[in-house]
Order: sequence, then C-alpha cells, then structure tokens
Amino acid sequence: MILGAMGTWTTAPGQVLHVRPTTAALAAAASAPVDPGPPSFLQGDHLRAYAARRSSGGRHRAWTGTATRLGGPFDGAALARALTRFVRRHEGLRTWFDVDACATGGDPVRHLVPADAVGFEVVDVPAFSPAPGRSWDEWLTGHLTATFDAACRPDGWAPFALGAVVTDDGFGLFWGCDHAFTDGASQLMVLSELEELYGQELGALDAAAPELAAGEPAAGKFAAPEPAAPQPATAGSFLDHARAEHALAAATPPDAPEIRAWADAVTAHGGRLPRFALDLGLAPGETAPVRIRSTTLLDAGGLARLDELAAAHGARFTGAVFAGIALTDARLTGATDWFGVTVVGSRGPGFETAQGWLCNFAPVAFPVAGGGAPASFTDVLPAADAAFRSARKVAAVPVHAALGVMLAGGVLDPASLGSPQLISYLDLRRFPGAGRPAYDNGLHFTGEGRTANASLWVNRDHERLYVVMQTPDVPSAQAAADRYVAELTATFEAAVGGAAGAAVGGAAAGGAAAGGAGVERLEATGAGSLG
Repeated sequence: MILGAMGTWTTAPGQVLHVRPTTAALAAAASAPVDPGPPSFLQGDHLRAYAARRSSGGRHRAWTGTATRLGGPFDGAALARALTRFVRRHEGLRTWFDVDACATGGDPVRHLVPADAVGFEVVDVPAFSPAPGRSWDEWLTGHLTATFDAACRPDGWAPFALGAVVTDDGFGLFWGCDHAFTDGASQLMVLSELEELYGQELGALDAAAPELAAGEPAAGKFAAPEPAAPQPATAGSFLDHARAEHALAAATPPDAPEIRAWADAVTAHGGRLPRFALDLGLAPGETAPVRIRSTTLLDAGGLARLDELAAAHGARFTGAVFAGIALTDARLTGATDWFGVTVVGSRGPGFETAQGWLCNFAPVAFPVAGGGAPASFTDVLPAADAAFRSARKVAAVPVHAALGVMLAGGVLDPASLGSPQLISYLDLRRFPGAGRPAYDNGLHFTGEGRTANASLWVNRDHERLYVVMQTPDVPSAQAAADRYVAELTATFEAAVGGAAGAAVGGAAAGGAAAGGAGVERLEATGAGSLG
C-alpha cells in the first residue's frame, strides 16, 4: 500500500462497472429512521462545513479513497454480495445525515439504514471512447473523480462508491467515501476486507487453492482468509464510538492534565496552533487547487540505520520522525523549540477494524536547541520521543474538549483554528491487510479540492520512508515545498549517514523564514500516528 495522488493509479483499458444500491435499498434508506445521538466531533465539523458549502453552491470534494489491482476471476454478483456483507457489518456505513438544520445553527440529524435493507447490484458503465488527445489514464482519473464527486456526500445514502475495471488478466477495484464516514485507517483496510469477502463469495477460493497449498499465493491472486480468525458479522459500531466520545468530553474537567497540556503548548506559542514552516505565498483566507507531492526520505537501508539509531537512544521510530521534522523546521525558522499537532488513531478495544472517522489530535512540543549550542539529531531524539509518548496520553481526551476550554478562556486565537498544520505518521506494515494482494497492490488517495496549507503525511513501509504533502498549486507554494522537502530529506540523510545529525543553524539552514500558511477546516485524512 502506498499513499499518493489518485492520478497515479491506473489499469489496462477494460470494462468499467459500478456496484450500486438496489432500488429497494435506496427506498429503505430514504425512509430510514432517525438514530438518536450526536455525530462524532469531527463528523459534526465536517457536516456543518458541508452544509455551508452546499448552501453557497460550492464544490464538495472532501472524500477519500483507495484503489487496487487483483488477478483471478471477476464475478460481479459475488462482488455485490461481498459489498452487501461489508456494509451490513459496519454500522457507520449505513448512516446518512439531514444537514438542513445546520443553516440555522442546529445539529445534523442521523438516519440509520436497517442492515437487512442493504443490497447492491452491478451496473455497466458506457465503454471508454477516446477523445482526441485524451488517454485512457486521463479518462479513468476523470471518471473516478466524477464518480466520487457525485456519490460521496453525507446527506444521502450511500455516501460511498465501489467500482471495478475488468481486463483479460484480472480487475482493478476502486472505492471512495465521504470523509464523514471514514479515515485513513479505514481506507487502508477496506479493500482487503472486501477481497476476503469476495473470495468467500466465489466459493472457498478454489481457483487459488494450488498457490495457497504451497504457502505462497501468486502475485495478484487472492490470499485466503485465516480460518482460525473469521471476521465477525458486525464490527465495532462507529455510532457507539461517537456517543462514548461525547460522554468522555463532557466528563473531562477543565483542569484535566490533557487539557492543561494543550493550553500550555498553545500559550507558549503565542496562542496559536502550528503553521507550515515556510510562507506559502497565499493571502489570509486564500486557497488554491491541491497538488499532491510525494518525496522519498530514506530507502530500506536508511530505514534500518534509523531504527538502530532510535533504539540506541531508547526511542521509537516515531520519535525519530518527529525529531527530523522539528530539526528541519528549526533550521528554516530559527526557532529554538518546536510545536506540532499530530493525528492519532482513537481505535480502542473492539474498534480495531471499524469503518469510521476514529481520529483525534494531540500537541507534540519539545526544545530543539539549548544553551546557545546547535542541536544534533541525537540531542533532540530523546525529547522528541518523550513528547510523542506524552501526546498519545493527551489524545485519550477528544481535542474538542480542550478547544472549548481554550477558546472560552481566551487561550487560543480562533483565527488559527481553520488550518493548523497536521502531521501524521503511519507504519503501513502494521495494518491487518498487509500481505494480501488488495493491500499490497493498493493506493490510498484523497479528493483534490482546494487548500491553503501543506500538512505532512509521513509513511513507512518495507522499502522506504516518504512524505506526502497536499500543497497549494501555485508557484510560491511549490517553491516553498521544494525547499522544505530538500531540507527534510537532508535532515534524515544526515542522521543515518554516520554523523550525529544536522545541526540547527548549520550550513543547510540558508537563513530563517517566518512560517505562515492559510486557513482551512480542522480535518485530517490520516489515521493517526501509529508508530
């Protein structure tokens, strides 16, 4: 599995099919009863933003998705049955929201589709007809964008879309879902779970039996589900998660340690949340079309050396990631301490494989220089690791509890709420689908709308450490991103190259630059820092 731009996924030209709700399922969804209880905090933010965008006639592209490639037979009816089982299992995917009340300050109202009313069928899409100067790859990217734009909306069911591209030697699968009902971890698990259900629907994977008997499934073929650990009929309910989240926030006192940790970090940094280290060249409130950038920071050999370096200093790999980012930011800004906001998964026991937006945010803050001396990577590493460990504890309380206290107390400048820089670290080797073809061949992507920010999504797999950035597609922002990723790469290369690490204020600094990104919603695609 890799994270990147949707346009980097393609297949050979083939027959395109969509798996859509049946007429009976759509009718049942339209009359689905109201389910009491609030949306999760992040859902609520998203739904109110959607309602405002809808009323103003703006384009909604707050969806995220994944796509993969599988070998073996294709059976549309089996795929429809697999999706039916999948959606019945995940209660959060059987919901939609009436957001009309949001226009007058009211709350969105959730509707829950009964599990036995869920059903899907496969429909054909008109064949690709090449236009002058337009390739299959361009058509496919445009088709996925249009499909997800139309389907992935929170005020109707189904707020997701599944499709396939069937070729002579297998098929591609693509899935998109409105962000209100999913997060990065959910997206990283969805297609491997569907692969398992599809294989079961095909009839015990007879076609793959020879490879499975040998213990090594052929590349691109189905991997058998583990018979000793069958998937349950239902997964942890996201609705239960949302109710528990609100109850926890209400029970958290204003002087709780988790609230104080947020307030201390924000107070020490001028009452504002973090921004990108460099000026992106946008005016306050200005946005620009998104450009997805991906940069390799370390290869497999570098990963091994960074693992050794972290272990030698009693730190986890995640601590090394944050040490590298902090040192880079310090070189670029001249700061002597660092403050970041990380995305943390909130999947407690029973919710490990749930589909939904199970994320929280936490502050990571630590010094990057002391006593007037430049700091090295190994100087900063223990503090970075300790700060992230503390952040995981802070993330036990929903961030909205801390935001409410800080706003009410005048600690936090409301203007900085719109678009803090978010940092996510994912170890892609650790997800349940790892080793299955749908996961190993997969790409996770987000809708490319508009942005004013440049958050960092740092990812590790067996082969490399890399960073994905959603950047404003304007020359000033791209120049800033060029400079930033060059500095970030240099930091990690220096750390594993035998030196103690890149020093703050060293030759690579090139002068300090004031940070300053624009504003956007406090939302995240990543599943959280899971290292």
